[in-house]
Amino acid sequence: MSAPKHPPYAVLAGYYDEVYGLWRELLSPARDEILRAHRVPYESVLDVGCGSGWQSLELARRGCRVVSVDPAVPFLRPLRKAARAEGLPIDVRLGGALTLPLGPREEFDLALATFDVLNHLESHGELARALSGVAKALRPGGHFLFDLNTPATVEAFPDHHRVTALEGGGLSAERGSYDPATGVGTVTRDWFLPEAGNPNRFRRTRELYREIAWPKRAVERALREAGLSVRLFTDASGWLSFQPEGTRWLVLARKRPGAVPGRLSR
Repeated sequence: MSAPKHPPYAVLAGYYDEVYGLWRELLSPARDEILRAHRVPYESVLDVGCGSGWQSLELARRGCRVVSVDPAVPFLRPLRKAARAEGLPIDVRLGGALTLPLGPREEFDLALATFDVLNHLESHGELARALSGVAKALRPGGHFLFDLNTPATVEAFPDHHRVTALEGGGLSAERGSYDPATGVGTVTRDWFLPEAGNPNRFRRTRELYREIAWPKRAVERALREAGLSVRLFTDASGWLSFQPEGTRWLVLARKRPGAVPGRLSR
């Protein structure tokens, strides 16, 4: 019998920080150093695809005003609860990179879209729209920090296999696949979780996560169209040594004064 399928993140939301703890621990200091090196102010932050909200919580604890946005409902309630428990200024909203739930006068010093957020767009043609939407939410001179898995990474999804033992018992088992006709990579994750009241029996559920990627020139064109000028476009291995060379980019871009997002600058 095949495992029942759940919407992406329905199960992962409860284990996100545990499964991706290593990434979180390394990304935070790299993010801080990039912002420090480029003298980026960030009193107000838009966290796009916030997931569990670990970055939102970190920055709000420093006194930032944070709006956290994610399209996966299972992430939202726990983040709201955590923010209330600490009395943190985090406004948690349902939405995605293409459907930012913002008012016309809301502006931010800094927007974040880290850990593959933009790779989860549905089609390659959506990148410029996503970047333009974020750019509209930035004040003039505001910054956008994001990362992207490269095309080489998505094409290598069939080589992806990982098993993670969970602290409370159970396993997360992943394998990847790639469709060259569409350029879509898919990670299939099986969860083996202890049954309530019977820790010696396990139930299996399955989630699927898809990703797409763009060549560097396509990302650069989308940035120009969004009215964003590049301050840093680099291989992530230079900042995150565990990241193999050529598998992820880190990008820091600034909204050009007077730029009209969506109008291509030549």
